[in-house]
Amino acid sequence: MEKEYQMTTVLKYVEILDEDLSFKEKKIRDSVLRYIKRMKKSDANAVFLEKLLA
Repeated sequence: MEKEYQMTTVLKYVEILDEDLSFKEKKIRDSVLRYIKRMKKSDANAVFLEKLLA
């Protein structure tokens, strides 16, 4: 139950952040999401890990 609550809280936080984005920022975010969806999952995970460690 606690795990679900935390995920709901994180989801709400992300939604709040998304509300503050300008139109240009939303376009960039959507482009990045489309790019990530096209990547293989393992490739995407490797890229994210590399960015986190940088």
